[in-house]
Amino acid sequence: MALTTLANLNGTGANTQGNWVTGISYPIIDDAAIANLLEIAYYPTIYRICPNRMITEIGQQTLAAMWTSCQGCDKYRADSPTDGTVLPNLQNDVVCVGGSVDLHVRLQNTGTTPLTSATIEAKRGTTVLGTQNWTGSLNTYDLEDVTITPFTPTAPTNTIVYTITSTDDEPANNTASNTVVGSNTVASSTTVQFTLLTDNYGAETTWKLFDGAGAIAYQDPAGNYANATTYNQTWTLNNDDCYRFEIYDSAGDGVCCGYGIGSYSISANGTNFITGGEFDDIESKPFLTDAATSVEENTLETGLSIYPNPTAGLVNINMDLRSASTVNMTVLNIVGETVMQQAKGFGAGAQRTTLDLSDLAQGSYIVNIVADGMTATRQIAITK
Repeated sequence: MALTTLANLNGTGANTQGNWVTGISYPIIDDAAIANLLEIAYYPTIYRICPNRMITEIGQQTLAAMWTSCQGCDKYRADSPTDGTVLPNLQNDVVCVGGSVDLHVRLQNTGTTPLTSATIEAKRGTTVLGTQNWTGSLNTYDLEDVTITPFTPTAPTNTIVYTITSTDDEPANNTASNTVVGSNTVASSTTVQFTLLTDNYGAETTWKLFDGAGAIAYQDPAGNYANATTYNQTWTLNNDDCYRFEIYDSAGDGVCCGYGIGSYSISANGTNFITGGEFDDIESKPFLTDAATSVEENTLETGLSIYPNPTAGLVNINMDLRSASTVNMTVLNIVGETVMQQAKGFGAGAQRTTLDLSDLAQGSYIVNIVADGMTATRQIAITK
């Protein structure tokens, strides 16, 4: 940024993380406008780039901690002839409980010769859900998304473990996991109202509503949304169908709360059953239409607040429980890996607890709360 001095770049200034110049053959551009376009929130922003071209933001750490983090790249280095690797998916799959989703995983060749076959198994707990005998041709570090099998979740949170079971030279990188979120959110009518309040950059926001067959039922109108403006739309939907609402932000900062207090809600019979606004580039919310059943409001979703956000580590969690129950709290990183899990018992009504995230690296995370037969999810950022 503009306040970065040459001394700081050389590691001799008052605000520095070491020498950024020696041994660097490319130019270092000191231009705050570029940082603003990339929406860099802190300096320096440090990324780990593994030999297999995977980039991970690791935050500001000591040199020893950064070196330790980089050692995790070793298992993704192409230094053996035959070596397939499974990588976590970039986003968790979400579907209505009782609906079906295709389990899939990213297969990468981390061998020095072309990868032409691999057997990949998907498991939930000890149950094998399906196996795929993949064939093809991947050159070193090439990727392919491989579909394993359809899966119908019966629980709100489902950890799926993918494993390459065929023989290769380095089995240490043959396993990855992801979460399939089974939403029990229900619209108690086929007439549904959608309300969007844009932030100060309305042109960045778009959205789509998919039906159970994956076709677009509704989407944002042509042209750009205005800034800080409320829009309303009524959807007429099919009964007993699993819809998926997706909202996108081209700048990757959602519609709340860094650049205006935007939000969205989806309601039926005058009751909100989906609300949101804080996300990165995309948020996906499935729901089932069931006009014949009067469904209680998801009080966990509507009553959940997590603050401060961003946080240096300690966050407060406020929630509303219909009955005494065990609350399961799961924290996922941006590639869908579980980095923290806690379970606590609470009574009925308004409840408050704290979650200590100070051991996690700086970056974006998903906090998934499951309690009282309901699920709620929030995005949170850790800054240090």
